[in-house]
Amino acid sequence: MKGLLIKDILNLKNYMKQLIVVLIFFIAYGIFLKNGVFVGSMIALMLGMQVITTLSYDEYAKWDKYALTMNINRKDVILSKYAFFIISILVSIIVGLIISISINQVANLGTSMEEMLITSTLVPCLFAVLFSIVIPVIFKVGVEKARIVMMAIFFIPAIIVFLGAKLIGKSNFQMPDEVTLEMIAKFGAVGLVILAVVAIFISYKVSLSIYNKKEF
Repeated sequence: MKGLLIKDILNLKNYMKQLIVVLIFFIAYGIFLKNGVFVGSMIALMLGMQVITTLSYDEYAKWDKYALTMNINRKDVILSKYAFFIISILVSIIVGLIISISINQVANLGTSMEEMLITSTLVPCLFAVLFSIVIPVIFKVGVEKARIVMMAIFFIPAIIVFLGAKLIGKSNFQMPDEVTLEMIAKFGAVGLVILAVVAIFISYKVSLSIYNKKEF
């Protein structure tokens, strides 16, 4: 499995250069906006997308058909993708937190460490749940056909949140006090981490089942 992980990292070597340039732009933009959460969100999205990119490269090169002629079992192929996916999520949390702390210091925002930790964890875990839905679909129908599903998975929650915010704004909904909001954020972060772990595990099992039945 180690060799499969190295293969994916090497495939993304040239793409990583572009990723670093985009990251620098987002950091500068985040400092301008005085918003570390924005930068963390973009990092989580970009790094989460890398597993989709590796799947796209494999499909284009017909890698799976070639790999299964060697001494590589199907479980290792799927396991390597999810290991890469989990590493990407963990890296996005760490990098997002470091950048949030840096922007907080440069812009003198006065954001607490606890708040930065929560926000740096929430967004990557949310993307982990969403990508956990997309990955099995890719193994089932391929990257190109799965793009429609991926767009729906990402846009539908955004539309629901937008409409919900509009409805709350028009209603007489009383916002909770600051202490209650902090408790909701803490429990929400813990709940989302647990949900992300469960979603990744279920996604792995579904993908493995699909891959074991697939013919190349």
